[in-house]
Amino acid sequence: MVTLRPPTPQAPPSDIYAAFAGEMNQESTQRLFQGLAMAVHNRASRFHLLFNCNGGVIGHGIAVYNFFRTLPIELILYNGGTISSAGVTGYLGAKKRKVSTHAFFMIHHASLGAVGEAPAGVLRSFADSLEMADRQNEAILRSHLKMPDEKWQYFRNHDLSITAEDAVNFGIADEIADFTPPAGMLYYF
Repeated sequence: MVTLRPPTPQAPPSDIYAAFAGEMNQESTQRLFQGLAMAVHNRASRFHLLFNCNGGVIGHGIAVYNFFRTLPIELILYNGGTISSAGVTGYLGAKKRKVSTHAFFMIHHASLGAVGEAPAGVLRSFADSLEMADRQNEAILRSHLKMPDEKWQYFRNHDLSITAEDAVNFGIADEIADFTPPAGMLYYF
């Protein structure tokens, strides 16, 4: 006679490894929130995220920053290639941040792309919102980055690219290290 036993509950995973590539927009922000919420729900201890982002909407970068910094699990972000603009803002929300030797970051002030025809009031409102978001974004950058004055001056009017070594020196990343998930343990969102 065979005795059926209920399945043994599995211990929650202690470490989850995932990769994200995309820009900061509504869809990608939702994917990040959902993936990390699932890890919290499944009682993971640590979430290792390879993060590649070419920028996007400042507001989404700020939302990701705020979400990352308040997660109840340990989040470790890795820059394996490029993180730019609003992506850098989001990246700074993680308490642990790593960068590969040949990866880099790029920061710049917000700019108004081509704007079609619109009433002057709408354009002023859009410009005011963009200026406010840019000020908030710079405040986040300044709270984390310890850059020399000449870099801040350059940043005022130009795109500023930052090497992995400088990223560690400036406080963007904590250390130079590669994302190395164990075999069979990588998810993508």
